[in-house]
Amino acid sequence: MNNGLYTSFMGMRARQRTLDAQANNIANAMTTGYKAERLKYSTIEANEKGESSRQNLVAAAVTSGAADFSAGSINQTGRNLDIAIEGDGFFQIQTPRGPRFTRAGNFTMDSAGQLVTKNGDLVIGARGPITVPKGGELSIGTDGSLSVNGNVFNKLKIVSFENPAAALEKEGNSLFAQTGEEAGKDSVRSIVHQGALESSNINSITEMVSMMNNSREFESMQKSITLIMNDLGRKIAGEIGKM
Repeated sequence: MNNGLYTSFMGMRARQRTLDAQANNIANAMTTGYKAERLKYSTIEANEKGESSRQNLVAAAVTSGAADFSAGSINQTGRNLDIAIEGDGFFQIQTPRGPRFTRAGNFTMDSAGQLVTKNGDLVIGARGPITVPKGGELSIGTDGSLSVNGNVFNKLKIVSFENPAAALEKEGNSLFAQTGEEAGKDSVRSIVHQGALESSNINSITEMVSMMNNSREFESMQKSITLIMNDLGRKIAGEIGKM
């Protein structure tokens, strides 16, 4: 195995995965509650065995990815069913696949008067799914308490994790599935804002600059592979010519 060819190929593959993640981040820059995906690089080694020698081939590779859980900005919308969380909490959602967690609070009500996400999944309260009583306007307290005409009927279930990067995995539609051993607990540090939404935590300019840098590195490694292959082709042609 050619050391330069192996290193360049692995570098290209790592940067391709990074470019895919960055493109997805940019595409979701305006998605409510979206959390950026960040990839982790590590150095890997492979042993090359020959008849008379053995050497380590070293290259960089993407070994894992995780969500960046830093907060996005909270923007006022004035819409009664828009809810933002200030702090470390997540709304708990009930989906056909089981409980999920999200920071996207652009909710609505279905025909049965239940509070649901834009995809129709139930928003969970301390007493289970939330059904809003008729005959008044929904008010949401900073602690997540839900009331109509001054009568509290439920409370948003706001869940937090000590280490969300290890406990949660991105699933799409701004939802997270619990995959780690840590169980979520009721958040005591979160403040709920009615009539507001949390924006994504994507800085489009920074993401674009990083994407262009990665693209240039990818192209550089691609050129390296072309040069190496051309050199190998000349060597092979020379050996054949000697036969």
